[in-house]
Amino acid sequence: LKRSSEALERYEAALAFYRDIGDRLGEANTLQAIGDVLQFLKRSSEALERYEAALAFYRDIGDRLGEANTLQAIGDVLQFLKRSSEALERYEAALAFYRDIGDRLGEANTLQAIGILQENLTLGLEYCQAALELYTQIGTKYSQSRNLIYFTSEILLKLGRQKEAVDALNRAIELAREIPHQIFVEDATAKLREIQENHKFH
Repeated sequence: LKRSSEALERYEAALAFYRDIGDRLGEANTLQAIGDVLQFLKRSSEALERYEAALAFYRDIGDRLGEANTLQAIGDVLQFLKRSSEALERYEAALAFYRDIGDRLGEANTLQAIGILQENLTLGLEYCQAALELYTQIGTKYSQSRNLIYFTSEILLKLGRQKEAVDALNRAIELAREIPHQIFVEDATAKLREIQENHKFH
């Protein structure tokens, strides 16, 4: 927390400097960075203010990637605040930008975020699997494993598709070992154990 507040001070100083010299891109990037720190500190309403200010700058200077990233960040804050329909609007807008500029990782992350917010589980699964497909094409094992453990397998379990969930978790463990990323291995293993325990009582 101390480091975060120190970072905030540095960013605020940088912001004043960029304003002073009229560097609008520098100002936008710094506003976004301040928003990230504030959201990390769970000061969500302040984070939103900074992101909205950054968004206005990016739009003004025509930085479409900056705009897409900020829309996604705003969506994340709104999701955290349980303002789901507003979050979806921002994610859908970000998705259109990412597709337009060909940022496949941004597209995948946003598809996953949209999937999590779907009330219809089957539709949510489709979004998460579309994200997984993109992660696979890009070759990011970290994002594939994370998707399988925390999103795809969760939805499969809610849909009662236990065998597919187990397969997803086993695949996630393989990927996590290749990276290697021990936390993913442990989380996926714990989930598999939980499924086995639940199965015993049915």
